[in-house]
Amino acid sequence: MVSEADPDVRRLPHVLMQRLGHEAVVLDRLEAPPRGDLLLLEPASPSCLEQARVVRVSSPELPIVCMGVPPADAGFLADGPLTYLEKPFTVDALARAVAGLLPAPSPV
Repeated sequence: MVSEADPDVRRLPHVLMQRLGHEAVVLDRLEAPPRGDLLLLEPASPSCLEQARVVRVSSPELPIVCMGVPPADAGFLADGPLTYLEKPFTVDALARAVAGLLPAPSPV
């Protein structure tokens, strides 16, 4: 699942996750999240942080990859699996972060 406030920017992690062989679903606003295996999150966006709160309540064990460092008041993110990717990040850095949290995708 990809949570990024800027529609132009959210396309990049969505496409990168697909290129890595994973199905990617973009979350819009505060919709109830579909069941996923990982949340790729832009923590600088208040709407994305609120989405992460919803995810943490419904699925505390769900891994979250933050594309950037969250604000100090986002301590709830540390309540479950969490990885940080510094921006700008490379495809290889994203692949390593995801590989540490998800099993390898099945070959198609």
